[in-house]
Amino acid sequence: MRRFLLALPFTMALLAGGLRAEEQHGATAPAIEPAEPAVTDYCANFADRANDARTAWQMDNLKKIEAEIDAKIAALETRQSELQQWIGKREAMLKAAAKELVDIYAKMDPEAAAKQLAELDTATATSVIRQLSPRGASAILNVMDAKQAARLAKAIANATVHPKKDNGS
Repeated sequence: MRRFLLALPFTMALLAGGLRAEEQHGATAPAIEPAEPAVTDYCANFADRANDARTAWQMDNLKKIEAEIDAKIAALETRQSELQQWIGKREAMLKAAAKELVDIYAKMDPEAAAKQLAELDTATATSVIRQLSPRGASAILNVMDAKQAARLAKAIANATVHPKKDNGS
């Protein structure tokens, strides 16, 4: 029945196209008589059922798609939690490594530490200097080249300065 309903518009279009072709070739088209009321009623009765069937089919498809989306969302949420766990582990490992690195620089001779920190990137060197005790940091900066010490001091200052809050003045 469903195939019939789907094929009906196509068949009607073919018939209409065939009639137009006959009209173009000079043949007169037979007069189409109005459908009997029984036929019209029959089609009307099945139209509601067909609409209900189509709606039910569409709802089933939507439910299937919704279930697929829910499954994908659940998989993504699981993956996200796994990644967050790995990020947490990584951050803990980096903090531990950073703490060990700071301890190493704190125990080093200030001249040797200054030379090594001068070779590091600004972010790493700043991080190490900020975590050292003020006495250890000042000893290292004191023996460091003036330009490099100024670069690190500026980076430390920029990292610790907070923008002033607007208090309406």
